[in-house]
Amino acid sequence: MSDVFSAGVQPGGLNTSQEIKILLCYMLHTVNCAMPRDEVTDIIVGGGMANYFDTEDAIEELLRLQHLVTDDARNIATTVTGSQIGDSLSMRIPYTLRERSVAAALQLLKRKQVEKDNKVDIHRLDDGSCQVTCTVMDQGKPLLSVALRVADEYQAEQIKEHFLADPSFLYRSNLAVLTGDANLRRAGTQLVIKL
Repeated sequence: MSDVFSAGVQPGGLNTSQEIKILLCYMLHTVNCAMPRDEVTDIIVGGGMANYFDTEDAIEELLRLQHLVTDDARNIATTVTGSQIGDSLSMRIPYTLRERSVAAALQLLKRKQVEKDNKVDIHRLDDGSCQVTCTVMDQGKPLLSVALRVADEYQAEQIKEHFLADPSFLYRSNLAVLTGDANLRRAGTQLVIKL
């Protein structure tokens, strides 16, 4: 029966409620930002750091004890006591788990900021193809917009993911090509752009 409750937990992961609560407080205290509860759970469970049920129970207990607070949008954050727990007891948690949890949280927050600061619109066309429009924004105003017609939604989603991974690259590379600042070279079937 214990295999059911440790399923998905990688070797070195956490199996006690106390350790999971400390990790949650540490991660939220370190990133110093409220995060959606579901995404916090995904970070811990998806990273193999703890079991889903144990993680959810730990969050509930921390909320009950008022070490975490939640808002109407189900974002959770540490209170003063939750931050103190995360800060003072963090050494009880393996360094690798602490670092992985914070790195995953920061990556998620960065991605959300990129999605907020840039736009991708996908419109399905009558013939089954899609038009993808990627827009680099600057202070809420469009800086560069590129529209492409692709064969299907799968390609559209791939373009969206690659664009959101580094929107500034699209801007820098287009600007360099259009202003003549890029060092362009054709190498057989490849186009090499040196920015």
